[in-house]
Amino acid sequence: MSQTRNSRREFLRQMACVACSGGAAAMFPQLRMMSTALASTSAGSTSALSGYKALVCVYLAGGNDAWNLLVPFDSSRYNVYSTSRSGVYDAANNPGGLGLVKPTTPTQIAAQKIIDGNDASSATNQYFLNPNVPELTSLFNGGNLAFVVNAGTLVKPITMSDYLASSSNYPDQLFSHADQTNQWQQGYAVETSNLGWGGQCGDVLGGSNGNQELSSCISIAGANRFEVGLTTVPYQLSSNGLTNLKGMCNTTCNGNNKLRDTALNNLLGETYANDFSGSYSDVFGRGRGLYSLLAPDLPTFAPKTIFPSGNSLAAQLQTVASMINLCAQKGYASRQIYFVQLGGFDLHSGMMSGNGNHGQLLAEVSTALNAFWSAMGPGDVNLQDSVTLFTMSEFARTLQSNGSGADHAWGTVQMVMGGAVNGGKLYSNGGGPISGFPNQALNAPNNFARGQMIPGIGVEQYAATLAQWMGVTSTTDLNTIFPNLVHFSSNNLGFV
Repeated sequence: MSQTRNSRREFLRQMACVACSGGAAAMFPQLRMMSTALASTSAGSTSALSGYKALVCVYLAGGNDAWNLLVPFDSSRYNVYSTSRSGVYDAANNPGGLGLVKPTTPTQIAAQKIIDGNDASSATNQYFLNPNVPELTSLFNGGNLAFVVNAGTLVKPITMSDYLASSSNYPDQLFSHADQTNQWQQGYAVETSNLGWGGQCGDVLGGSNGNQELSSCISIAGANRFEVGLTTVPYQLSSNGLTNLKGMCNTTCNGNNKLRDTALNNLLGETYANDFSGSYSDVFGRGRGLYSLLAPDLPTFAPKTIFPSGNSLAAQLQTVASMINLCAQKGYASRQIYFVQLGGFDLHSGMMSGNGNHGQLLAEVSTALNAFWSAMGPGDVNLQDSVTLFTMSEFARTLQSNGSGADHAWGTVQMVMGGAVNGGKLYSNGGGPISGFPNQALNAPNNFARGQMIPGIGVEQYAATLAQWMGVTSTTDLNTIFPNLVHFSSNNLGFV
């Protein structure tokens, strides 16, 4: 897959990314339809792909405090955790504490099976989940959810001494929301790439899809870098589904709407000497064509599962479920990549109390993911083994409290859910110098003074594992999409 691109291609792609927002989103399905501007660069043997598979990225914007999602249960490690979190939260006696109360109810304990080959029966091999996520605990204990522990942006595997030796050993702009978001979505710990790893996977896999006018990447959460490829730009919907043109013909025509529609079609049918005008007309027309293709059937393919109301993430995932069902059943696609997002995780204050606190956010995530899992199940969409959902977030929070919340950190915990997932396990060894569940003491060798942990797993390894499950198996493609992957001893963590 060539990375060569000229200024016109770059300009058009950036213009489309800007245009693909708000009500205009449905009109710009993908830039590879601009045949005069963007030559096809699809690589890989996509014709050999069979069946249907989808990735669903859930982006937790703001930096999820993942160390309060997954907590050691054994006394010695729990005590270290509690001390580093400035004690257990108590509204009256310790309002600045960020620690969770150790549970006594067995149903909250996620008794994990394997971690780096340790004895599964070991008393030091247990963890508990936040009390606000009982659905996730059930999914984990049922073997359908896995945790990838201490993952983050890395140029290469490093220790504290490597970090201190040279800035070239670690990513640009650590602790910056914008930069770390870009690096997670690029799968590349630099600032310079304009491409996302999801979009580049779409470049490789999209040729296998039955409908070449529908992008392999679909966003329910607006423009994002993750789904931008060399020839792939996400087709966008809202959580309410497709957006039509007001006052125009949208599958039916009458009166003034018909007159306006005829005038618009005449404009779109013009021959334009200017490349941009012609390409704009092309994409606009194809966007309208996709609306006509998808809009009549999308409600029919809505899942039977009832999704929780008042939950923005659940609403987005409900639309994803409808699209997956429609596209898989109609044969429009064999490989798709979706993007949804939930914000509010930048909790420098109000972490443990008040409206929008961390527990409430995790409850939204837990109920939304559980509904999506049910919707994918037998008796409904029936594609649990074919759909893998995963989380990304720019970083975790400092273990140490700032008095009311926590600040930006580094290594974090991500979740992967699906029927194909090797669940009920923690994956914490990326083959580098830091492995296992991290020591959470503030003075630990690979832990900065306030509890910002150096990752043991690189985002490249995490993303490449998912990409390979989708069908991106060529070493050339993997190393092109993830340029730093060659620095890691393992390119597949085995969780799916």
